[in-house]
Amino acid sequence: MPGTVTRAHVAPGPFLLASNLYWDGDPDNDPVLIALRRELDWFNDRLPVPKRFAVRAKGRWWKDGVCWFRDDAREMLAHMQALVSLIEDCGVPVTRSWTRDPGQLLYRDRWQVVAMPERYLLH
Repeated sequence: MPGTVTRAHVAPGPFLLASNLYWDGDPDNDPVLIALRRELDWFNDRLPVPKRFAVRAKGRWWKDGVCWFRDDAREMLAHMQALVSLIEDCGVPVTRSWTRDPGQLLYRDRWQVVAMPERYLLH
C-alpha cells in the first residue's frame, strides 16, 4: 500500500486503499472485491469529488487537504463503515479519526469537508 501523501503525514484514505485492493486483486472471482466495487460505485454515484485539495506555500502547491465526513452525514458514514470493514477483511488495517477542528477549510458540501491541518502538523 502507498505511504504518506501529505506534509502532515496522513496515510492514504479508504477510497485509495479500496481502489488499490480492487485493481491489484482478482475482482472477477473474489466476493470481497466484488463488494468493495459495489461500495465504491455507491460513493461514486452520490459523493461529490471535492474541487480543492491543494494550498500554495513556500512557492509551490502542496496536496495538504485532508477529507473528513461531517458528523451528520449518517448514510455516508454507514457506507464508509461497510467499506472499511471490507478493506480490513482484505488484511489492511484502517485507522479511524475524529476531530472537532480539522483545520483551515478548503472545501465543504453537505457530506464532507476538506481541510488543511494546522501548521504545526506540517513538515
